Amino acid sequence: MITSVFHSTCPNCQGPLEDFRALQGLPCTNCLPGEWSAYANLPIEEKSKVIYNLLVNNGKLARYWELYYTLEAHKEMINYFKEVTGKEPWSLQRLWLRRLSEGDNFSLSAPTGMGKTTTLIVHSAYLSKNVLYLVPTKSLQEQICNRLGEITSVSCGSMNPNAVSVLTVSYINRNFQALSDYRPKFIAVDDADSIIKSGKTTDKLVQLMGIPKEVYEDAMRLVRLRRLLVLRENKEELMEKLNDLENKIKSFSGPIAQLVVASASLRPKGIKQKALRHISGFDISTAQTYARNIVDSFTTSSLEDVVERMGPGGLVLVSREYGKTVMRDIKDRLDGMGFKVGLAIAGRKFLKDFSEGKTNILVGSASYYGVAVRGIDEPKALKYVVFYGVPKSRVSAMDAIKNPYTLLRVARLLGFEVPEEEILTLSPGEAQAIKISILQNQKLEGRLGEVQQKVMGLIEEVSEALSRIEDNIVGETFLLTRMGREVYLQYPDVITYLQGSGRSSRLLNGGLTKGLSVVIVDDQILFEIFKKKMNYIIQGFHPEHFESLDLKGLREEIERTREEGGRKIEIRTGLMVVESPTKARTISKLFGLPSRRFVGGIPVYETVIMDGNQVFVMDVVASKGHVTDLTLNERGIYGVEVRDRKIVPHYSPLYRCLNCRSSVSKEVEVCPYCGSTLVTSTLTSINALRKLSLEVDEVFLATDPDVEGEKIAFDIAVGLVPYNPRLWRVKYHEVTRTGILEALRNPASLDLKTVESQIVRRIEDRWIGFELSKLLRIKFGERNHGAGRVQTPVLGWIVRRTQEYKSNMGWVTSIRIGNYFLREFSKDKWIPKEDEAMISKIGEREELLDPPPPFSTDELLVEAYRQFRLPAERVMRIAQDLFESGLITYHRTDSHHISSKGIEIAREYLQSKSLLEDLRPRSWGQEGTHEAIRPTRSFDVEMLKKELGENPSLHTVKFTWAHFALYDLIFRRFIASQMRESVAKFSRYEISLDNKKWDVELLTEMRDGFSKVYSYRVYAVPEGRVKVEVSTYRGSSSRLLTYADVIKQMKERRIGRPSTYAKTLQTLLRHGYVVESKRKAVLIATKKGIEAYNFLSKFPELVSEEVTAELLNRMDMISLGNLEGTEVLLDLLAQVESLEALPEFKQEI
Repeated sequence: MITSVFHSTCPNCQGPLEDFRALQGLPCTNCLPGEWSAYANLPIEEKSKVIYNLLVNNGKLARYWELYYTLEAHKEMINYFKEVTGKEPWSLQRLWLRRLSEGDNFSLSAPTGMGKTTTLIVHSAYLSKNVLYLVPTKSLQEQICNRLGEITSVSCGSMNPNAVSVLTVSYINRNFQALSDYRPKFIAVDDADSIIKSGKTTDKLVQLMGIPKEVYEDAMRLVRLRRLLVLRENKEELMEKLNDLENKIKSFSGPIAQLVVASASLRPKGIKQKALRHISGFDISTAQTYARNIVDSFTTSSLEDVVERMGPGGLVLVSREYGKTVMRDIKDRLDGMGFKVGLAIAGRKFLKDFSEGKTNILVGSASYYGVAVRGIDEPKALKYVVFYGVPKSRVSAMDAIKNPYTLLRVARLLGFEVPEEEILTLSPGEAQAIKISILQNQKLEGRLGEVQQKVMGLIEEVSEALSRIEDNIVGETFLLTRMGREVYLQYPDVITYLQGSGRSSRLLNGGLTKGLSVVIVDDQILFEIFKKKMNYIIQGFHPEHFESLDLKGLREEIERTREEGGRKIEIRTGLMVVESPTKARTISKLFGLPSRRFVGGIPVYETVIMDGNQVFVMDVVASKGHVTDLTLNERGIYGVEVRDRKIVPHYSPLYRCLNCRSSVSKEVEVCPYCGSTLVTSTLTSINALRKLSLEVDEVFLATDPDVEGEKIAFDIAVGLVPYNPRLWRVKYHEVTRTGILEALRNPASLDLKTVESQIVRRIEDRWIGFELSKLLRIKFGERNHGAGRVQTPVLGWIVRRTQEYKSNMGWVTSIRIGNYFLREFSKDKWIPKEDEAMISKIGEREELLDPPPPFSTDELLVEAYRQFRLPAERVMRIAQDLFESGLITYHRTDSHHISSKGIEIAREYLQSKSLLEDLRPRSWGQEGTHEAIRPTRSFDVEMLKKELGENPSLHTVKFTWAHFALYDLIFRRFIASQMRESVAKFSRYEISLDNKKWDVELLTEMRDGFSKVYSYRVYAVPEGRVKVEVSTYRGSSSRLLTYADVIKQMKERRIGRPSTYAKTLQTLLRHGYVVESKRKAVLIATKKGIEAYNFLSKFPELVSEEVTAELLNRMDMISLGNLEGTEVLLDLLAQVESLEALPEFKQEI
């Protein structure tokens, strides 16, 4: 393995650090000379102590004290927890204790029963004074006071700076004048929903935290301006104001209280709550997850029958439309059966009575915000939940259609022509802006104004249609129904179902208790919609008939899990590092609603991933691509030192310009390209990742599953191992629940051979590219010149074809016959005298056509260009969006292989379309590193559009027509690859015009098999004497190359990789060597490009096609372990030295 040096990486001096020492968790040799690998495998706490003492004794201690003291503070906090509770903290509690010891603001995300309250009590006792503990109710206040009183001084119901003050939120609101000068150093909020719902309570919390009024007002102004940003066509001025405000808020460094939230099921939406997020650095909400060990069932039997068969321990949740009258009636009916029934409508007394056995059945409302759904945590007494009616919500249809997305769904259901793509390509913020403008009768400008006008016209038409509705109209995810004079939109409330049914399965003694949920179906149509929507959240959701259950065995299991402990849960905490922010958001949303905080300005998404008995509490963070590159500082040969035939590359952090998006691998304060001072460093990301890695048990490097992704993972590992040695490489080929879970089940080590091949590739690119670029600049005296091994042969193809095109110029006569164009080239201009051609069919044949394989990268680029004229770089960007949104598998692949899971997706889709007889499962070759590009679900583009209409914030990218077009192409091609052959009819025609004759064979019909979803171009040619359209223009007998032609040749000649096809063409365009004809979309070599290629052709030993292909083959051999990287680089070095010996290098640039 080639040894690399990473600058600004040593955990002590922040200087250069060799990779092998970094991976042993050691400082650099300057700070700690000698061989210390014996300490490499010590636990991080022991190792840090040994290193700290060595650095102190040698007089070399610099920044390492930060790491050492952080770990010591963690240890002290954890030891105090053990002392107070007499127990080892769980993995998740250790995570919280570490964050608490560092003074972080955050929310505690975990299912009830994970020890959140215990953790906050311990930390409050550890601080012992000047602590404010906020609770929602007096009964909880009493519980907390009793527990705290056993270990520290507590002030229950009143403020005392010398103790832990436990107060209710209502007390704060009533007595704030007396508390307004109180400044606690730590505020624990047991239930933050009261703060999220009330702006006035937020105002008081901000003041108690010690946040200055002007900072709070600036933060609110920032939130308002961000909302305005959506409406502005010209955003530059507003962006400047936003940047100024953000910098002003960040510059505030005064002392404020640490704020920690134990639970919050609501999401902050108000301006004040969002302003608090900007100051505190986290969303005052917790990740929502649904830990369940529940049998889901349904029945049409009576409530009395269900309760009689299940007995005591039930919670009856009444669908909201029935109201309190029905709840009281149910109470009376069940009382009459001999049960002790309590109403769970308000307050907390009903829960105390239930826990103490004074009642044994509870009746409440199936409302997400109701106390019965959210306020009950009674793992022993509550055993089953009965939903009296399908849990549902309803809104006035006339009000609902003011939302463009809802309007789209309703209009489509009623059969209207809708501006579908214009609405679906709106961002959620833009849709909200249109809704508010309609409600406030405001007129928007620009593109949004145009969409607003269309939406308003459609609202008028849909409103008229709604007013005439008499009977129910059934949609895929909702129901339009008339109730009196009003038409309502009704839909199943699956979140309330998940929350409510979850009351029967709680964590108890480290395990999940068994529970039962029964839905008494009062509306069969809504129940079918309910099952479909639940299946999106819980894959394989199939509720059973209540009458078919083994109730005796189930009741015994329910009791046993409450006596002996339920299904045991193993909790692990982790940090998952991905490349892009889009992917970070997508992954975190796959497993429930994540919480978000900011560390060093970097968004961190916390999600709870449940996999059987294992629970991961995972921070998901984006590195935003590469974090290092070969340094541009003066070091060796273009950042690579050669010492006694040893190759030592030096890597520096990247400095990125926020203005022009360029990046350089050396420290700069001003962008060298545009002069902007808005420059940020990847050191910020690395430092944030280091802090996060100290908090968790394990780090999962989840960068892309290719060579480049492996190198990015390695670079991140070098920065993190001194802070957390438990690092794993995880790979997934689709961003779905299944893909992520499979990756976490199969963690591996970094593939160092693959990393070495990428190191060699980058050094080769730097050495050859910089040397040839330098020669070009000397030769032509212009800075915008560049060359590389892959770009030069590709440029040569385009140059030669351009020259052939020009040397074979003549005239092209185009004759249109139906949808077929006959083109005739001649040196002399030929314009037919006649305008009618004689068309005769002279033959016909049929053959079975095999379906095409699913796409590899090159084939997708070719076909997307052919059908949509999308350039390769844009196709790759869109494919990246689709991959990161979890819609397609990894898009950089040269494989056609399809897994058994892929085949099952095709089977599901064809079955849903009654085309199962056309299924012909094919794996398309042996399994390789990747699959072909395929969809991850049996969702065609129309289903995708409906899903986006239902849930516009489901995917984190903004969709365009091109996203839909490309997804549709990938989907149909994949489904076709799993279908039987099609019958193709080919027809031969003789075409006569002006004494000229042509004999052509055309595809004129496709039927059956795969042609039902994916067809080739079929020609319709009329017969007999036919009037034709003729045009004559200058042309050539040699056709210019298109994007598609170049990409095909790159694949066939083994020049480049799937990841480099698009980049290569983009580089040639950027240097001005090639231009694209806008009319015909062909690639033309410029004079500059021809001159550059002619010059570069003098060095065939560096840039010929054969040499380039051979070098790529040697890279593969390195990654397989069959060749040493140093050997390849020493050969390259000889070539570089031969270039430097050329006379041209003696000249000054």
